[in-house]
Amino acid sequence: MPPRKSELTPHCQKVLELLTRSAKPMPAYDILESLRKFGIKAPPTVYRALDTLMEKGLVHRIESINAFVACHGEHHDDAGHQHSHANTGFAVCRECGTTVEIHDHRLCDVIAELGKKLHFHVEREMLELMGLCESCHAKQTVGHA
Repeated sequence: MPPRKSELTPHCQKVLELLTRSAKPMPAYDILESLRKFGIKAPPTVYRALDTLMEKGLVHRIESINAFVACHGEHHDDAGHQHSHANTGFAVCRECGTTVEIHDHRLCDVIAELGKKLHFHVEREMLELMGLCESCHAKQTVGHA
């Protein structure tokens, strides 16, 4: 069960609120800049808050763009499979930055099978798809027609 907001430090609460309101992933320095008005002025403060929030499964780091997004919690797909922050992937638009969480138990199953086949213990999985969202793809297609 995720921690209640009241169980988080004030700095963690501010970072989580900012990421929850953000339409796109945010780099740590953009988070810091946005929170200066609340007295958060040092990069280590933001990084500690992000580390805590990631440990609690409330925030994800998108490594390919070195940015952070709020987790949307546990999800269920059409087949009723439950997903948590541990098996989340992302589709990131390289043009506009729109990011969509991917929750699909089949991906986890494939990774587990691949690990077995390779005699490899997978400790962490990370799936990040880079490309164009439907809107940006349509704009580029129209521009080249």
